[in-house]
Amino acid sequence: MDKCDLESVKAILESGETVNTGEQEIIVKPVPGGDFAGKMDPREFFIRSAIYAFQKSIPMQFSVAGMRQTTKTYCMDMCTKEIAEASFEIEVKGRPVKVFSYCPADKASETLPVMVYIHGGSFLASKAEFYKEPCRYTAENLGCKVFNVDYSLAPENIYPAAIEDVCAVIDHIYSNAASLGVDNSKIGLFGDSAGANLALAAIIDNKSSAKISYAGLFYPCVDLYSQDKLYDWSLDMYDIGEEQKELITSRLQLGRADGLGNNDLMAAILTAYSGGRYDEVKRNPDVSPIYADLSSMPYTGIFTAEYDGLRIQSEYYSRLLDKAGVPNKHIRYRGVSHAFLDYFGILPQAQAAVLEMCDQVRKVWGL
Repeated sequence: MDKCDLESVKAILESGETVNTGEQEIIVKPVPGGDFAGKMDPREFFIRSAIYAFQKSIPMQFSVAGMRQTTKTYCMDMCTKEIAEASFEIEVKGRPVKVFSYCPADKASETLPVMVYIHGGSFLASKAEFYKEPCRYTAENLGCKVFNVDYSLAPENIYPAAIEDVCAVIDHIYSNAASLGVDNSKIGLFGDSAGANLALAAIIDNKSSAKISYAGLFYPCVDLYSQDKLYDWSLDMYDIGEEQKELITSRLQLGRADGLGNNDLMAAILTAYSGGRYDEVKRNPDVSPIYADLSSMPYTGIFTAEYDGLRIQSEYYSRLLDKAGVPNKHIRYRGVSHAFLDYFGILPQAQAAVLEMCDQVRKVWGL
């Protein structure tokens, strides 16, 4: 797969319309290079159709081992400057937690603001190293230090272990700011999918003195239960043409809340994450943040994909932030589906979304 061209990224950044749904305002970014109404971006279609064909040829039941085997990323280096890299390890309740760090090499001796990244993978799979490139790119474009957390995965380490790991890393960064070369008055979090969920959970459960000033949520999972009918969910909310209907609908199963999708998958993920305590934890605020008191949340950027079953709950979450008086900006990228950050450097939407996040953070921090 080829790197995306910077002109496509620029076209996304410089375009878009603000859509008022009657309940909220969402900035909708078009697919660069043409009119693809009801269709995926051709790059996205190439990726997803190949994966879907493989999945159909070898139908698989849910398993942690299977999820780990098939969860991969194909991120590319898009940095234009040298990035200094390091790592350290802390212990959290007997668990080793490795943390990778990145900063512009020419700023390595300076005291820098902090962004902490938490990767996705349904709480059960993936690795911090898989998302090295968007972290390095964030460090370059913000002129900050990015810490990438390799938190403990379920089911070996069940809820709330991953949240405890992220909270401990935040506390460690805050408490060791001088030795780490960071400004602990400027700390932001960002994550994708389950990682966005963990970022919110860490803010909700944060007991340290660290003040989190920004939350960047890439296609976040904010309602693992998805069965309380707190918001409408319908296929009619998606623009799906007949030509790609089967493929696109297959990308809407996660978080589908109309009772017609694969809700067993969400239940299986939450059951594994919780150690079998599905009914006990399904509405916990740090499991499903739509049930949390959001009044003290920081400025939040929400970056969703047009063809993602989680998109509807993410939009509902931003409406809850509006009601709580929390400043937030919601951007929907047309033509792509869940986990588009996995193809950072290939899909221009991924790079554009990271740059948009950096712009938001600069404004929050006054840089």
